[in-house]
Amino acid sequence: MVYAAEGLVPLARAFGTPPAMQYYRIEVRLLDVRPAPWRRFLLKKSATFENLHLAIQDACDWGNCHLYGFHESMDGPALAGIPDDDTFGEPDPDASKVKLASFFSEDGPSRCFYQYDFGDNWWHAVRLVETVSVPERFVRRLEAGARAFPPEDCGGIPGDENCVSVATDKPSDAVEDPEGLREWLGDWHPERFDLAAATRAFEL
Repeated sequence: MVYAAEGLVPLARAFGTPPAMQYYRIEVRLLDVRPAPWRRFLLKKSATFENLHLAIQDACDWGNCHLYGFHESMDGPALAGIPDDDTFGEPDPDASKVKLASFFSEDGPSRCFYQYDFGDNWWHAVRLVETVSVPERFVRRLEAGARAFPPEDCGGIPGDENCVSVATDKPSDAVEDPEGLREWLGDWHPERFDLAAATRAFEL
């Protein structure tokens, strides 16, 4: 160990070198779409499920304009979400108050499910890949991914299939107005994912 001259204080402590931060490496994959769009990112271990929700929204280019919930299984009760006293049964636990560490414990589960937009009904598998120590300090960092997530409010799986068919110049008979849909899609393409641009927009 290297020491500072006076008082034999370890050099790292003398100069205030911060300890390594712990992060969850998380992979998010959209279900029922093939090939599946996915993203992988680092998120502070102290984060809440609301922080994870916002990270998924930004990483996947969703619009954060619908309800959401996290579940241990797709047919199980909510782990966290937006509490609503008007709903039938018990309101969801408040995602802003539920820590990820309360679920992703050392001996606990390594996967949960994230439902976004209860109308279009997008389900994502959220997998804790590992917990890592990083000497740098940041809130979150995008690491990898592939393919574009569906356009917001496109109509769920059938709507996404229509968008893909038009964007790839193979409109199906199910699309009543291909040109109108093409105009609505703008530059969206199912294979388009710019990691560098997405990383700049994602990092905090």
